[in-house]
Amino acid sequence: MINDLLVAACVKGTIERLENAGIPYEIEENDAYRDYMSAWENSDEKELLMRKVRPALAKFAKLEPYLHETDGDPLRLRFNGPKRDLDKDSFAEVLLERKDLNWAIGVSIKNDAKVLTDMRIADRNIDLYMNHTVNTVNEIEDFGDKIFGVPCSNDYFDDVNEIMERIHAHDRERWAELLLDDDFVYDTVITPVLRALSRELPKIMRNHPEAPMHFFDFFYGKYDYYYLNPIDELQITRMGAVNPRGGLGRIPGTDNHLVNEAVKPTRLLDVRFATGSHGEISRDTIQLTFDGGWVMNFTMFVSNTKKYGRSFSLGVYMPVTPFGSFRDQVKWDPEY
Repeated sequence: MINDLLVAACVKGTIERLENAGIPYEIEENDAYRDYMSAWENSDEKELLMRKVRPALAKFAKLEPYLHETDGDPLRLRFNGPKRDLDKDSFAEVLLERKDLNWAIGVSIKNDAKVLTDMRIADRNIDLYMNHTVNTVNEIEDFGDKIFGVPCSNDYFDDVNEIMERIHAHDRERWAELLLDDDFVYDTVITPVLRALSRELPKIMRNHPEAPMHFFDFFYGKYDYYYLNPIDELQITRMGAVNPRGGLGRIPGTDNHLVNEAVKPTRLLDVRFATGSHGEISRDTIQLTFDGGWVMNFTMFVSNTKKYGRSFSLGVYMPVTPFGSFRDQVKWDPEY
């Protein structure tokens, strides 16, 4: 989940640094930017928020020589909110770019840096007030086409459609009670869908060598980024980088970087149901392992939509702090 106040603090801290250094900049004002600024204006914790982000922003600034360029186009600040198109843009909430220098970096500030995004699998139209299905239209998402530009196979649609038909048999029952039944939730919906995905993903990856990077682009966005994660009880801010394209830490006029480039994922090595700390096999999570050290967890859940429907979605997570080539932590600024 995006932390609006910390995003706003990062924007304020970045603008503060730019103005102090005399670096020209411009802000692309959109709904996300206005939401962040509104949250900031209504906050009574401005000083505490700045304490959390200033030291990390100073550290990142030392790693980005292009940030200090004063010639050419103004530095542009763009912003993403919860409804951004990850396959077209950035995972980060704040994007700094200089198109004349072919330079762009992101900064991401989230309450849980492990969460990537949700990927919808299928929808059923449910009347939540009556608590039963009133329209049994099945909509199965073609995730292959959306992520890779490669349609899923007929086998996949047959598998998921069969699962939807099993759900259809329960349409006249009370959904609230059904969702308390683990046998229904896992055995009828979640685990079978994950098995179908476990069969389809390797098939796409094998037949299309570019698929692993498309996969990465969809969930992580197309710009390398830094991330911040303040830890209140320790009064430190953890930070790191996701840098598989070598976009971070570029040194002008050279091919060198101040932030090491991570290895790009090129091959899916393994797909299996995740294992818990005591060796138990998960019923709602599959783990995808790629070369280069990249790992993603897909956790499936059933959720209600705002339009009185029920969505069968995957929450896509990283099992650890985002993999990258730079990790550090800084203490918060002293109290004023």
